[in-house]
Amino acid sequence: MGTMKIGKLIYTVMCLFLFASVVNCYGAKGKAEEFFEQGKKFSTAENADKAIDNYSKAIKINPKFAKAYNNRGIAHILKKQYDLAVADLTKAIELDPKNGKAYNNRAIVYSYLGATGKALQDLHKAKSLGIAVNPDFLKKMEELPPTPEPIFHKPAPTPSPAPAPKR
Repeated sequence: MGTMKIGKLIYTVMCLFLFASVVNCYGAKGKAEEFFEQGKKFSTAENADKAIDNYSKAIKINPKFAKAYNNRGIAHILKKQYDLAVADLTKAIELDPKNGKAYNNRAIVYSYLGATGKALQDLHKAKSLGIAVNPDFLKKMEELPPTPEPIFHKPAPTPSPAPAPKR
């Protein structure tokens, strides 16, 4: 009879633990949403640092929060931190491949970086996902020449042998 009570006690403790874990999980997601909403309130150039801080807190709580990565990417654009913006927008796309807004936002960053080909690719993807892409921006990107390949990624040419000295 004593082992039966211990078994029930263990079962009850495990159920309480499971219940507390589920409640904590949903509470954490709610907290991530709160930080996300706070970040949206600070989404101006003057308050971009506060926005980034709030979006970062939301991401720390919920690392799969694609919208928070997208919005933090936008805040990085406001600060002209383009590499960080590309990283966040790429993560948003990785987490939600149908996030047309992230493709559109990344296209804007690529245009700032002079990566015309990548910008065009992202604009077309955003458009295919139902995002209303700015037609003037799309036309301008299509009129630009493709981004040249960087010369530093090519092997250096082999030097030709020096001419023999004349005597």
